[in-house]
Amino acid sequence: MNRKNVIRCASIVVASMFAIGTVFAKETLAEKKDAWKQYVGKPAPSGWRVNVIQPDPENHGPDGFNYHDWDGDGDLDVFVNFEEGGYSRLYFNPGKSKIRELWTDYIELERHGKCEDSGIGDLDNDGDIDYVANGGHVYFNPGKAELRDHKKWMKMTLFKNEARNPVVSDIDGDALNDLIVGAKAWYKQPVTNKQDASNWKRYELGEAIWPMSCFVTDMDGDGENDILVQERRRQGLFYYVNPGKDKITNRWPIKVIDAQPSGMFAAYGDINGDGRLDLVKTGDKIRIFLRTNDNGTPVYERIEVDIPVQPASVKVKPKPKGVAILEMNGDPTYPEIVIIPEYEAQLWYLTRTGKGKWTNTLMDMPAPESRKKMDNAFLVDLDGDGDMDIATTEENGGWGVIWFENPSKK
Repeated sequence: MNRKNVIRCASIVVASMFAIGTVFAKETLAEKKDAWKQYVGKPAPSGWRVNVIQPDPENHGPDGFNYHDWDGDGDLDVFVNFEEGGYSRLYFNPGKSKIRELWTDYIELERHGKCEDSGIGDLDNDGDIDYVANGGHVYFNPGKAELRDHKKWMKMTLFKNEARNPVVSDIDGDALNDLIVGAKAWYKQPVTNKQDASNWKRYELGEAIWPMSCFVTDMDGDGENDILVQERRRQGLFYYVNPGKDKITNRWPIKVIDAQPSGMFAAYGDINGDGRLDLVKTGDKIRIFLRTNDNGTPVYERIEVDIPVQPASVKVKPKPKGVAILEMNGDPTYPEIVIIPEYEAQLWYLTRTGKGKWTNTLMDMPAPESRKKMDNAFLVDLDGDGDMDIATTEENGGWGVIWFENPSKK
């Protein structure tokens, strides 16, 4: 065989191998995206199940979970925004008998573009809950009679750039809900013509680059709501101090609780049974902040808890991301701290075992390695059985919008 034929044969072999490899890669990718089908709804030894509201085979990236009974049938429906897909959907709860099946009844709103995080609340004072996609886009609820007509949801664009964690709350005490955007500014709800963006006046709070969590709560016990923020690039865990009604439209003073950068989500609640609101922040380790005073600027005792050893099927170092406070072990003395890891790892929870001591317990959710990127932990009783389930979104493993079904019975 001459040199040209040898080269030609070698080229054919290489091309064939590449083609086979490409087909195999596509099949492998497809198989990975369909992994949820093997495990969805199957109970683990502990009884926990992973249920899928809607899968995400095309990586449209669901990244925001809001629940409310929008259609008034007694079951909780779910509003989800898709970060890469650039759209939002309202999924209607199929009812208790079909709750573990896919939720196929939904409406999709007018596209808004790339969107991370979303929020809900009544922003036109008509008693109906409206929807906010990533701060800048508000969709006004048309009422139950026209709820399922996506064209009836009036869209108002306040701005077009992303502003994470929109929060609806009455900031200035006038009994009208306002809108916090990006944990750095708020828009005042106007008295009239509420669906006209030009009537919504913006006021700056301060600086934040990448807020993960934003809560409206009274941090110092003075009777005025402050704004608690977990921010992963600039100031860490901090809160804006409410300056009082006379200065409410000025920038708010800042109190930093934990300046650690690169933290993820935060949660707050009484986790040691002393009646005070404590804080939990996820990062390389879990940071717990136990409040030691009742009023005034909060004082905390900080405790760090290492991450647990994962099952053999998990090949990555788990990165704590989502967090919630929930009773898990049947002992109501202290609630547990539920942790959702970001990548390919098993969920776990922390239990208080003594002063300053916490232990980790892995939750045996099926196929932890198949979920490639999860979000925050949202506590919601989706199946209406009286106990809290854990909902989240999964962006890159095909699972999509999911909820972990609590097996406990009250």
